[in-house]
Amino acid sequence: MDEMTVADLIELLERLDPEAKVRAATQPNYPFEYRIGKVAETDGTIWIAVEDQVGYLPGDAQEALGWG
Repeated sequence: MDEMTVADLIELLERLDPEAKVRAATQPNYPFEYRIGKVAETDGTIWIAVEDQVGYLPGDAQEALGWG
């Protein structure tokens, strides 16, 4: 998969419920979910920070990501 661009991310997000929560999912073999923190840009790259860990990633989210 090519690297995602801001335009790619916007296109994906525009299809979704604008009132939905946003979380980051990590570690497919030991999946956790995190709240999104600050967003910054440096040298043409957008950085999305994760804040505190919410808990384990729910099974339906794992499946939707192709991790289950």
